[in-house]
Amino acid sequence: MRFEAQAIERAAERLNPVALEAALQILQACTRLVTVTGTGVSGLVAAKLAATLTTYGTPAVFVPASTALHGGLGIVRDGDVAVCVSNSGRTEDTVAVAAGLARDGLPVIAFTGGPDSGLAGAATVVIDTSVSVEACPLNAVPTASSAVAVAIGDAIAAELSRRRGWTIADVARIHPAGAVGRMARDRSQ
Repeated sequence: MRFEAQAIERAAERLNPVALEAALQILQACTRLVTVTGTGVSGLVAAKLAATLTTYGTPAVFVPASTALHGGLGIVRDGDVAVCVSNSGRTEDTVAVAAGLARDGLPVIAFTGGPDSGLAGAATVVIDTSVSVEACPLNAVPTASSAVAVAIGDAIAAELSRRRGWTIADVARIHPAGAVGRMARDRSQ
C-alpha cells in the first residue's frame, strides 16, 4: 500500500497542470455524455471513472473497448467527450476506439503511461499515468499504475464537480438510499 501511495504522490508532483486544465475544460464543455473506455485492468479503471463522474453529476458511461468496436459506439453523439484508459497506450482495441472517435471530431482524453503511444497520438489531451515500477513483485501486473490512474480520475471528477457548483444537496438528490444518501440528507438539512 505504501508503494502505491508513493506512486500516487510522485504522479501528483509531476502532473502537467496545462494538460489537467485542458482535460477539465473539455469535460466542462461536454453537453451530454462522457464515454469512458478501456480493456482489462484499464477497463476496470475506466468503469470506476465513469461511476465517479456520474456520482458527481457528470453523466458518464463505461463501454468496454471491444464492445465499442462492435456497435457500442452507437451511444456517442455530438457534444460528447471520450476518456480512453490504457496503461501502455498500445492496447489495440482502445487505440482503435480513440482514433475512430478523434476522426469523428470527438474530444478524446487519454489516461496513459505511454506518452509516445498510439493512444497518446490519437488524443486531444494526454494525462500521464506512468509509474517507474509496479507494486507487483514481477513488475508486470498493473498495480501502482492503476492506483495512479484511479487517483487522477477521482481528482478530476472532484474538481469538475467543484467547478460546476455541486452541493451536498445534489449528492442527496442522486443518492436516495444508502449510507452516502443518509449522510448527504442529514448534512443538507
